Amino acid sequence: MIYIPPWQMRVKTVRAGDLPVGSVVKLIESGAAVEYLVVNQGIPSNSNLYDASCDGTWLLRKDIHSNRQWNSSNVNRYESSAINTWLNGDFFNTLGSVEQSAIREIKIPYCVGNESSTVNSGANGLSTKIFLLSGYEVAFATGRNFPVDGAKLSYFESGTGSSALNKRIAYLNGSAAIWWLRSQTVRYSTDVWSVVANGIFGSSAISYSYGIRPALILPSNALFDKTTMLLKGVK
Repeated sequence: MIYIPPWQMRVKTVRAGDLPVGSVVKLIESGAAVEYLVVNQGIPSNSNLYDASCDGTWLLRKDIHSNRQWNSSNVNRYESSAINTWLNGDFFNTLGSVEQSAIREIKIPYCVGNESSTVNSGANGLSTKIFLLSGYEVAFATGRNFPVDGAKLSYFESGTGSSALNKRIAYLNGSAAIWWLRSQTVRYSTDVWSVVANGIFGSSAISYSYGIRPALILPSNALFDKTTMLLKGVK
C-alpha cells in the first residue's frame, strides 16, 4: 500500500477574493454545475452607494437562466417586483446547500420606481441575496432616464466598442437575447431598462418576458476547488 501524506489528500482550493475579474467559476443549480463570471471584487468603483455588506466577490450568471416577467403588475418597483420575489425564493431554493450557506445577504442600492428617480442606498439599500444588475453597474452611458442606482463593475467597459458590447451580450439556448436590469426608466412607471441582444441598452414594459441573469456576492474567503472551480464553502 502506498502511503499518501494527509497534505497531499487535501483538495487544493482558491479563495474567491483572489480570483481575477473575468474568471469563470461554477455554482450548483438544481443539482447541475452552472458557470458564473467574476464581475467585481470589493465595493464597485469604491462608491458610497454600497455599504460594507457588498464588499466581496461579485458573481453574474454567464448565460441567461430563463425568460421571465420583471413584474406582473404595471408598477416598476423593484423591491416588490415579481422578479425580486422569484430570485430570492424559487431560484434561491434551486441552489445547492453550500451555495445557500455561502451567499451574502447584502444591501443593494435600488430606485424606488413609479416615475421617481429616488435611490435608496448604503444602509438603506434593499436587503437581498440574489439580484439583477443595474444600468450603471454594466457601464451604460447614462442619462436623465437612468436612476443612479449603482456604480460600474470592473468586468464591464464603458462605451459602445466591440469589447464593451461583447461583455454585455448574454445567451439563452445558444442565441443572444435581451436580459433585464433592475434599473427602471424614471420617466415611465411601466418600463425598465434592459440589455439588448447586441449589447446596447433598451427599455421595455415590465410585463414582457425577457432574460434573467442572477447576480450575487460571496465573501472573499469563500473557497473554490482549483480543478473543478466548484464552490466548496467558506473558510
